[in-house]
Amino acid sequence: MLPWLILLGASTATFFIVQARDSAGTGWSWNSPTGHFWIVSAAALVCAVLALGSGIAASRTANWRVTLIAMSFIAMAGIFSVHGLATPGFIVSRPMDASTDPALVPASDSYGSSDYGDGYGAGAGASTEGGSTYLNSYFPNPDAALSSTPTVDTPTSRYYNVTGASSRLAILTSISLLAAASVRWPSAVEGWLTRRRHLLLSGSVIVVLTYAALAFLAPWLVPSVLAESAIVSMGLTVVVAVLGLGTAARFAMSYRFSGIQLHGATAVGAVMLVEAQLSVEFGATWGGTFWLYHVQLLAGFTAMFWGMVIEFSRGQAVRSLESLTVSDVLDQLRSGFAEPVVALSAALEARDGYTLGHGERVAALAVLIGQEMHVQPRRLRAIAAGSLLHDVGKIGIPDAVLHKPDSLTNDEYDVIKEHPARGSEMLRHHFDQKVEANVIRHHHERWDGHGYPDGLQGSHIPLEARIAAVADVYDALRSNRAYRPAFTREDAVPIILDGAGSHFDPACVDAFVRVVDTWELRHAPDEIEYAERRAA
Repeated sequence: MLPWLILLGASTATFFIVQARDSAGTGWSWNSPTGHFWIVSAAALVCAVLALGSGIAASRTANWRVTLIAMSFIAMAGIFSVHGLATPGFIVSRPMDASTDPALVPASDSYGSSDYGDGYGAGAGASTEGGSTYLNSYFPNPDAALSSTPTVDTPTSRYYNVTGASSRLAILTSISLLAAASVRWPSAVEGWLTRRRHLLLSGSVIVVLTYAALAFLAPWLVPSVLAESAIVSMGLTVVVAVLGLGTAARFAMSYRFSGIQLHGATAVGAVMLVEAQLSVEFGATWGGTFWLYHVQLLAGFTAMFWGMVIEFSRGQAVRSLESLTVSDVLDQLRSGFAEPVVALSAALEARDGYTLGHGERVAALAVLIGQEMHVQPRRLRAIAAGSLLHDVGKIGIPDAVLHKPDSLTNDEYDVIKEHPARGSEMLRHHFDQKVEANVIRHHHERWDGHGYPDGLQGSHIPLEARIAAVADVYDALRSNRAYRPAFTREDAVPIILDGAGSHFDPACVDAFVRVVDTWELRHAPDEIEYAERRAA
């Protein structure tokens, strides 16, 4: 993540430096349609690869978020390609020649530069690259805004709206779809998006191709207001900034908890889209900021591409895309779990009816308590993983003991008490930190030292295990068992309070009290029946 933060810092600093030099008249400029075409093409190509990867993932998974993300990349790749191909001298040159089309001749040759957004400055001089004379403008006549002399409005002159309009339209469409993917929608809408994902992906491609055909066959139909209106341009910039920064914040939060590189890379890409839009709005044509805008887009999408490459190398690209914009903290934490954790969680639930959902609920409450106690995200992620698998050692307990509906004998209870140590031993090589193993091994330790398996007391019990102990007991009280119904909230909370200082760390209990209502709203298992599984 550090290289991407450096990239963001360098991009921001460069913008202010270059903009200051441009404003002072000492800035660098390069009038090169060829350079423009190739840098735009590079950015579009990177985005096309992202569109292909996310599109394949969207077609294979029933996930509406992945569909919207894929549509975002498709829109950017396609519309931005039009922006590059519309560079004067590549698709058309002679029909738009400034020497033959009076609508394209500036009112005055003394106008030295254009400040009308992303476009070639008409008065900056004609380029004779490749033996052709190019009009260096996206607009019919940039000087029209400064001159009362009317200009001729012809179909061919309108072609130059395509380049400027495509630039703004690509950024706006892409960031809007990313923003839509980062929020929760009504279940009916999410279901509709999931069911129609193939239609939506195909439709996105068709819309982009239709726009491209319109841009080159009937350019006068492309709204000129996107390229010419200063009010519309500023309005689009505000919209892009609000959507982009909000989306980046959600992606960054997801990365903070999940640790998935693609999440952080997408946050960086969203910020770079905003910075590129600001460069478009405030930069001088052909000046340093004009070129910086294209570099910012290329760098932003390259960061996203690299994040996808990292996840692909880990075999987690599709899962990372599925959880790219999750909004629940527990989901964010779970999305960063290694494959063995996910597989063991499923195996544990299949093994023991009581653990069905128990691990997730304990993890959810442990996360809330940990957040309340200001536990750092990396450690919090480990607490969530350990809590999810805190009973994994029960996999090795005989069914006759594990599913016995009657009271256990002392010997049988001793077998049950083996599961914390057994579980931590099973997974000790699968975790990067000791936090997960501490949760699994010590979640049955007691504050007064009368717990098991090691009889640890007070602060000698790892904090993560003390947090998980409160969460484990509370969910057990609130869950149905084979031999009793679930306790109500009103009955269960006092039991936890009474255990402060004996069974539980008082600080953990205090934090629990402050978050229990939040947990109850999301995870209360009152209606969950215990799926009893008797030994054959």
